[in-house]
Amino acid sequence: MNKICPSMPCSAVALLLCIAVMLSSCSYTAKPENIPAIMGFETMSLSGVSVFVTNVEKDSTEYKILTEGRDDSGFRANREAWSRKLVEAMARELARRGAQVRSNAPLKLSLSLQEITFIENKTEYQFKVKVLVASSKEWSKTYEGTAGTSRYKAESVAAEANQLAAEALAEDVKAMLGDFEFLAQLSGKK
Repeated sequence: MNKICPSMPCSAVALLLCIAVMLSSCSYTAKPENIPAIMGFETMSLSGVSVFVTNVEKDSTEYKILTEGRDDSGFRANREAWSRKLVEAMARELARRGAQVRSNAPLKLSLSLQEITFIENKTEYQFKVKVLVASSKEWSKTYEGTAGTSRYKAESVAAEANQLAAEALAEDVKAMLGDFEFLAQLSGKK
C-alpha cells in the first residue's frame, strides 16, 4: 500500500482532499423568516384605501446571491419565497394602518425582486435587496433595503443570513411606506 506519511494511506489523503474541496464550495440558502413589524408611520392612516398586493415571482429555483463585485457570495435565494415574504409583510403593514387588503381591490400592487446582493467589508455583513413595485395604474418604482450586522458580533455569516434577509425586506417595506409618491398611488392622488 502506498503511503504519503507513515500513518496515512493515499486513499485517506485523497478522501480528505475531496472533503476539503466539497466544503469550500458549500453554499447556504438564506430564508427570510419573520419579517419584523415596521416601526414608525403608526400615525399614518390608510383608511379608505383598498389594495391588493401580489407576488410577481413565480420561479422557486435557488439563485446565487452575488457580491457587489458580481462574484458568488456562497449564498443562494429562492426569489419566489423571498418575494412572498415581502408581499405578506407589505399587506400586514398596510392593514395595520387601516387599508383594506383584498383580492378584488381596484388597486393592485405587484412586487418583484430585482436584485439581492451580499456585501462584506472589514466590519460588517449586509444584504441589499432591490424591489420593483408596479401598480395597476401604470406606475412603478424601485426601492432598496439594506440590513447589516457586525462581523464581530455574528457567530457565523450563515447563522445571521436568515435574520439579515428578513431585516432587508423590512427595510424595503419601510422605504415604501416613507415615500410620498408610493402613498400618493395608494390614495389615488398623483
